[in-house]
Amino acid sequence: MRKCKWLPVILVLLAALTAVSACAPAALPTSSPTTAVVAPTKAAETGKTAELATPLAPTATPQAATPMGKPASLKFGSSPSASDIGVLLADEKGYFKEQGITMEMVDFRTVAEMIAPLGTGQLDAIGMPLSTAILAAADRGVELKMVADKGQSIPKWEYNWIVLRKDLADSGRVKSPADLKGMKIAVPSPGSQGELAVQTLLEQAGLKATDAEIVVLPFAEQAAAFANKAIAAAHSIEPYVSTGVQDGVTIRWIPNSQVYAGAAQIGNVIFGPTMLKDQDLGRRWMVAYLKGVRDYLKAVTAKDGWDQVVSVLVKSTPVKDRKLYDLMQMPYLNPNGQVDKRSVDEQYNWYVAKGLYTGKKTFGDLQNLSFAEYAAQRLGKQ
Repeated sequence: MRKCKWLPVILVLLAALTAVSACAPAALPTSSPTTAVVAPTKAAETGKTAELATPLAPTATPQAATPMGKPASLKFGSSPSASDIGVLLADEKGYFKEQGITMEMVDFRTVAEMIAPLGTGQLDAIGMPLSTAILAAADRGVELKMVADKGQSIPKWEYNWIVLRKDLADSGRVKSPADLKGMKIAVPSPGSQGELAVQTLLEQAGLKATDAEIVVLPFAEQAAAFANKAIAAAHSIEPYVSTGVQDGVTIRWIPNSQVYAGAAQIGNVIFGPTMLKDQDLGRRWMVAYLKGVRDYLKAVTAKDGWDQVVSVLVKSTPVKDRKLYDLMQMPYLNPNGQVDKRSVDEQYNWYVAKGLYTGKKTFGDLQNLSFAEYAAQRLGKQ
């Protein structure tokens, strides 16, 4: 075995270096592995509620783009309308994917058809108007909660109308609601916000509900009934309002907010058992949804992203004519997901007063706005 003549010298040098290293001060950590400094948000600078979050480890990508929690595939049921735009746009822009959620939209002919599959877990969330059907389902033990706004009809944001058959308007046969006496008026479902609006309109005109014949007809089937002159008027919603006008069978007659003398709470996001039991999943869904809602509001008010909004609605609703969207009054969606309490209370009291609901539940019992409040706080309240 060959020996190295420099070995004794090397050993001496190594011993010296070890002694020097042992006497040197320990290196200071550059950062804590469990905390991060977060710059103030714009909301905090303007006095709005700032986003609250637990300290996070530094990350190379924005927090909003990082899925939180385990991935989930969810189904959202609706009877297609313009007020679905918050969900549709959030999906189109990838906001649900940011939260680790894959969304599937499931269309229904009527809103009442969605309640049973929601209760059995076939649907995870639905969008529908306030109605006695929701209250009755809760009485039967269906686990559901109204968790956010999904459409209000207010001045300049009128997407709910009492529409009138065009030939009745053109001939002057019907000039006011009082002239509807003895005629057929369609509502989308019994014990619904549509029935409330129609009956209230008749009462304001000095008529009783029995002075006209109120028939149940889903939104999608009203156009054919108007064309066949089977009904005189109907409670309708966009985009069906505009398609009827475009086809020349109806006119926009009385906006919903005029019946209510203010805001009318129409659409609501409702969570079923899956979302209610997994609070983290419900919160993530709501963050994505409100991001879509806010982009929609910006598109309508500032025309920033309007083309994309129209493209999404063309793809997902019955109105395929892009020009028609410029003529519509679009639904108002609350940027914080909050519902109009006055309108909700008014509707409930009416259902009870008319004997349409005799159970013990209230809409207050069925509300859980904590998901929307969390999302609004996380994004910054508007």
